[in-house]
Amino acid sequence: KEKTHPSEWNVDEVVEWVRGKGFGEDVCAKFTEQEITGDVLLELDVNLLKNEIGIMAFGKRVRIANAIAELRR
Repeated sequence: KEKTHPSEWNVDEVVEWVRGKGFGEDVCAKFTEQEITGDVLLELDVNLLKNEIGIMAFGKRVRIANAIAELRR
């Protein structure tokens, strides 16, 4: 499915990935709002997800961070 490397994804492709991982529209909206492209996505960690993206639920941040870590591999 992933034609391009995650680092080359645009915001829409990132949001599609977020949605595909089962995260809700709340997360999708924040990623869109913050203009998270693939290269930025790969830099995110739990602290950035909280402080910059505004995802307050710790469990959700960890799950997103783990999904991103998988993408980096």
